[in-house]
Amino acid sequence: MKPLFKQKTFTDSYLRNLTLYVFTAIICGALTGYYFPEISKRLEKVSHYFFVLLEVLIVPVIFIAVTYGISYIFSIKNAFRIVGQMVLYFLIITSVSIVLGFSFAFLLKPGANTGINLATLNKSLPERFLIQTHNPLYLSNYVILLLLSISTGIFIGISKGKDKILHFLDEGKNFFFKLIKYVYIFLPIVIFCNIAYAISVYGINTLLPLSKIVATVYLACLFFIFGILGVVTAYFKINLWDLLISIKEEIILVVATSSSKTAFPMIFDKMESQGYDRKILRFVIPLGYNFNLAGACIYLSISSIFLVQFYNISLNIQDYFSLFIIISIASKTASGVPGSGFLALIFTLSRFGKIPVTDLALLYSVDRFMNEARSLTNFIGITISAAIISKLNQNTTL
Repeated sequence: MKPLFKQKTFTDSYLRNLTLYVFTAIICGALTGYYFPEISKRLEKVSHYFFVLLEVLIVPVIFIAVTYGISYIFSIKNAFRIVGQMVLYFLIITSVSIVLGFSFAFLLKPGANTGINLATLNKSLPERFLIQTHNPLYLSNYVILLLLSISTGIFIGISKGKDKILHFLDEGKNFFFKLIKYVYIFLPIVIFCNIAYAISVYGINTLLPLSKIVATVYLACLFFIFGILGVVTAYFKINLWDLLISIKEEIILVVATSSSKTAFPMIFDKMESQGYDRKILRFVIPLGYNFNLAGACIYLSISSIFLVQFYNISLNIQDYFSLFIIISIASKTASGVPGSGFLALIFTLSRFGKIPVTDLALLYSVDRFMNEARSLTNFIGITISAAIISKLNQNTTL
């Protein structure tokens, strides 16, 4: 496959220097939010509409990628073995990340002795959350998209005109990639607005009383990346540090936008250029964005235990097991634009039924501070899963 950024164009040069622009936007946004809070509070809609536009462009790319990957699986040797490896890996990593989140929450007790006065808490959530929470299709729309793309991929895989259809899909993917590249030109502006708004509305005074849960999420995510994934990659003889350095641009993009999906169009070509199998990447990565969200699992488990400790709720082993299952399901809905993780938390608590949801604004005030860790862990976990499955099946996918 030819690299996406093969020609020296304005957008290519711009994207190669995106790290500098993003860093500058973060600094300027923080200063603007601190010194000009009233102006900064009006900037939220800029990032909101940007991610609405980005979602419109990325959803077709995800559909094409999953369809392409599923159709490709019919031409891969030992296809059922690859599917089995992927399913087993996703199940193990998801389970480990939930247990890890529980463990860090039990150990550090972020919800105990917070000193927060609920009477002074602004309990209102943004209107968009209230609308999306009561929309029965919101949490299932990605599942519907996934099922549709899988069905389409199977149909293409068994059809006689497979090669022509795949060529058409490839052209469609390249078209959307080009559009997304141009949209990324506006990323520094969006990041500036997002940071300025966050600082002006929440700031350090809101963060301090809840700093323990933020720290707990970050520590658990760091332990997962360098501890759990460090051991896993070492076992499969993959240099974790070298892999992270090779995708540093995508990592910065994910952190700056608080969304793992923003790096979705770029990660395929980056990993293919490093020798990983294109057929496996196109199969594993899109499905990983729905079924391998370790960061979401860690966030959901720690946030749930935070509220258990905050309200001093007594749960038995069966309750924790039920919570474990619900988090496993809810995490599959946390692959949307920034804020989808918080919606997954609402879904988790409402299905569990033993933790109050009346004071969720308590956690929403620091959710965007935890979103970076959640999104980054999701992205790195997805990338490493694709690298491992590809390595396991070297020379078997001709």
